[in-house]
Amino acid sequence: MVRISGLVLRIAMKTIHALLPSLLFILGMLPAASGQVSTDKPVKLTQLHANVWQYILGDRPPDMAEVEESLHALDGRGTWPHIDYSSKERGAWQPREHLSRLLDITRAYRSPGNRYYQQKEISRKIHLALNYWLENDFQSPNWWYPDIGVPMVLGPILILLEDELSETQLERGVYILNRSEIGKTGQNKVWLSGNVLFRTLLTGDVEMVDKAAASIREELVVSMSEGVQPDWSYHQHGPQLQFGNYGLSYAADMAKWLAILRNTPFQFDEEKVYILRNYLLDGQRWVSWKDKMDISACGRQLFIDSPSQKAGSLATTTAKMGQLDPEFAAAYRDANRYETLSGHKHFWRSDFQVIRNPAYYFSVKMCSKRVSGAESCNSENMLGYHMGDGVGLLYQSGTEYTNIFPFWDWKKVPGTTIIQSDEDLPVLTCSGYHIDSDFVGGLSDGSSGVAVLAYNRDGLRANKAWFMLDDKVVCLGNGITADTEFSVTTAINQAHLQGDVLVRAGKQKHTAGASEALQDPDWILHDKLGYLFPAGGQVRLETKPVSGSWHRVAIRYPEDYQTAPIFKLWMEHGTDPQNENYQYILVPGAKEKVLKKLSRKAPFTIRNEAAVQSVSTAKGNQAGIIFYEAGSSDLFGGIRADQACIVLLKKDKGQLQVSVADPTQQLEELHLTISGDYNGPYATNSGGQTQLTVPLPQDEAAGSTINVTLTHR
Repeated sequence: MVRISGLVLRIAMKTIHALLPSLLFILGMLPAASGQVSTDKPVKLTQLHANVWQYILGDRPPDMAEVEESLHALDGRGTWPHIDYSSKERGAWQPREHLSRLLDITRAYRSPGNRYYQQKEISRKIHLALNYWLENDFQSPNWWYPDIGVPMVLGPILILLEDELSETQLERGVYILNRSEIGKTGQNKVWLSGNVLFRTLLTGDVEMVDKAAASIREELVVSMSEGVQPDWSYHQHGPQLQFGNYGLSYAADMAKWLAILRNTPFQFDEEKVYILRNYLLDGQRWVSWKDKMDISACGRQLFIDSPSQKAGSLATTTAKMGQLDPEFAAAYRDANRYETLSGHKHFWRSDFQVIRNPAYYFSVKMCSKRVSGAESCNSENMLGYHMGDGVGLLYQSGTEYTNIFPFWDWKKVPGTTIIQSDEDLPVLTCSGYHIDSDFVGGLSDGSSGVAVLAYNRDGLRANKAWFMLDDKVVCLGNGITADTEFSVTTAINQAHLQGDVLVRAGKQKHTAGASEALQDPDWILHDKLGYLFPAGGQVRLETKPVSGSWHRVAIRYPEDYQTAPIFKLWMEHGTDPQNENYQYILVPGAKEKVLKKLSRKAPFTIRNEAAVQSVSTAKGNQAGIIFYEAGSSDLFGGIRADQACIVLLKKDKGQLQVSVADPTQQLEELHLTISGDYNGPYATNSGGQTQLTVPLPQDEAAGSTINVTLTHR
């Protein structure tokens, strides 16, 4: 067979163009001669081209069994028959799989040391599949695919095949790649800019490569708008927590571009590397535990196995950064071991709080006038209407909530207080939602913390609080008020049922049945997690099979129904509740004897009133206080605040640590009066009392915690 070089082909095309336009098309879709990677690039792009080539091929070839299966399944038209090329799905758009399979085959074809390397028959099949796409130019109705998703995969394919492309293939490929233009914000901007860089590297446009690289670097910044936040969380689609969706792609992409651009005129400087390092180590690391990403950090992508997959993706990026940022290799290695991070962190820019250690992980996700609660886009997260309403999830084994979404009662998402109307939940938009409250936030001293949510949504008000002290989580609510004919409930947990459920109520212990209505129970024990009820209440418990479908969660899944046994626990506040309240305590690692002891001797002193919610340990060495207005508490001999705020007090060896935060993020300073004479920052003394005038963080730090250490005089 006579092979036609790219140069000869182009000359022939120009000669016969006027006479045989149809032949132009036929010849134009043939591959040019195979050979080594093209070096016909401007000098400024030479190293970049080599880096890109190395990046696309990766450290090892793709899974050869999958490549073999793809080659075998490819038909004579260059298609994979199982793919629905006519799909108009907005999410999980199936035709893109064609390009993903083609990229894997092309990588194998270009990777030395395997049986497909530079094989003519493999080249023929590659061009057959490539031409099918270029001829049909499939497009999804979701803008992301034609503008980002397709160019993201097609660009690397064209670069690997660069020296084999015909003029028409290149023109048609570039035509599709041109849909990516530098613009938008956050990770969308990074994706678009990266696509532009690959396209202009292909065409040798140095100026546009420079602009695209600069655009990527511009997004590696700490921002008050979309992107990396000052607390190392991540926002996209407005002020919305996006650790596991856009923020996860951002981390992977920035590590990719750090590798691709290094040793070129376009590389990142140390300031950019510092931001990426801290985003991974002080942000993303917090929400991955036991090879699972926290459900509340996954965004709208609540798919089959998505928490595991997202944790795996994060681990891969973190390990890669250990190679790219070798001075901190040990820190990156530790970040991929869940047991190496213990502590408490409040993400004040995202109304999100985490406490974790090797034994358990707990988070609470809130929203406010400032922060959006959740979103639904592309028919994903169809039931997530309440996913920012104080969702509290506690993990011990790491499997408590694995693929539980079809079986959840989404009006009783753990931690939330919700009206149980008989209407279907509204479907959110990509803009998400806010609640009509700015008294939402938290406080952290690094090991303990407090979160508060003055909830106001859909005609329901409630003051909700979480005190994370002494390896327990005290959950309080008061002021629960709604004019409704429907019952209002506070959900405590919904998890996979694991073994028997023990209940102690009225001095009697029993194993729970399928459904129970409990009045003033002492405690409940399930799967090594204890639930204490210091103030009693009407508690409902179900331990029975639940039927559900993934299709209700995300439209991409079929309408198949499955059944799983579910542990479901909640408190009833009745219809038309007026200033109702609740108290319950989560006890990780609980055993029956532990709960018996705690029910006999209360672990905390609790105050749950409209003006003040407070929790103090039985030893009296630590206390958290939420002042909903100027007021006082008798804890620690007495403390007064001149404005609504959160306070955490901790005594240790003659010192008093005072931590304060402003949930509204609007105050400039806070005045506290504490019983006793103490020396320290912001302190003055008179009459056996210490007055603290604490300047509160402003601007990007507004809402963060101020920690003050005082010494007894």
